[in-house]
Amino acid sequence: MKRSILSRVAGGALALTTAASPLPAFAQAAPDFQSEAFTTPYWTRVPVIEVLGRADMQVAPNRASFSVTYLETDKDSKKAMQLAVERGRLAYDTIKKAAGKDSIVQSSVNVTALYEQYKDKDGNRIDNERSDKIRAYEARVTLTVTVEDVSKAGTARAGALALGPENSTALSTYLERTTELNRNAYEAAVKDGAARAKATAAASGGKLGKLMVVQEGNGPCLGSWSSMAGSDYDYYRAAPAYAPPPPPPPPSPVASGMVGGKTVTITQADIDSLNLPSDDRKQSVSSSVCMIYQIER
Repeated sequence: MKRSILSRVAGGALALTTAASPLPAFAQAAPDFQSEAFTTPYWTRVPVIEVLGRADMQVAPNRASFSVTYLETDKDSKKAMQLAVERGRLAYDTIKKAAGKDSIVQSSVNVTALYEQYKDKDGNRIDNERSDKIRAYEARVTLTVTVEDVSKAGTARAGALALGPENSTALSTYLERTTELNRNAYEAAVKDGAARAKATAAASGGKLGKLMVVQEGNGPCLGSWSSMAGSDYDYYRAAPAYAPPPPPPPPSPVASGMVGGKTVTITQADIDSLNLPSDDRKQSVSSSVCMIYQIER
């Protein structure tokens, strides 16, 4: 910018001259859009639409679990424990032959004293919990089994049942979410969001423009805005997704071992007779994604 200056020259005349004038400081600075990033919502500058993509996938369970308990009693605690452990070890071997590396078997053993009893004045039986009143010992071996291939779970449980456990639980199946499951659900949610955006633009008479924001979770993408620069908004994380098909079932298991000084053999016929069929219930895997598109008129 230039400014005019009146100066007096020879003869008293006034001359008009110009001189450079520096710009005011505020005129030189570029607008600070960065500080306005969160104080001025971008949808006030261009028309946008916000959509929530959803995916709810029904997939087969990929894990199964059950437990069995073997009880043995004897007047000698060591003998009782030895008998229970022998049955538990044979059951462990049978399960491993049925499911192999796809099975995780955790074992526990405990021994309980069984006392002589007497009747109180009301006729109730009461344990006489004195060390010289122990009539026998009960040893309990429990195997808690997780099978990572559901197709092998029935055979594994039948092998454990062939040894006649005193207690057993139901075979339950469930879904353990993996990275692949999460990614599949997320991709499905993004595709759903894109389809919803296209339908919204068509229904509103506009044309779908460029994608501006993709945010995993339930949103809102547009956020909660304030006058404080740098303020942010919360969002919610999404859930998981799909399981690969199980591999083919393993060869028929057969196991044998010593229980109480006798050889006990588990045959395929023993297992087949106890392998109760069961249908697997589909598991639900959900994911959400928030998306913002620019709308062109």
